[in-house]
Amino acid sequence: MEASLLELLCAPSTHARLRLADDQEIRSINRLIGSRLVRNLKGELVQSELEACLICDAYRICYPIRDGIPVLIPDAAFHFANPD
Repeated sequence: MEASLLELLCAPSTHARLRLADDQEIRSINRLIGSRLVRNLKGELVQSELEACLICDAYRICYPIRDGIPVLIPDAAFHFANPD
């Protein structure tokens, strides 16, 4: 994702800043998804691994990026905890 586009994006509900998840975060999130431990804010199980995602550190929320497009729909987001 281009840095200029990332600067324009914000969390849809809170308008907080977003950042692109690093490789370690993506691997950690995908392990949790593979273990069926991630539910989106709507309560549905997240079933497909992420290629990338945007993270709102202020509220610990993750917004998936699917096919290169950020999914900034609040119900599609999920809570994110920093990997150990």
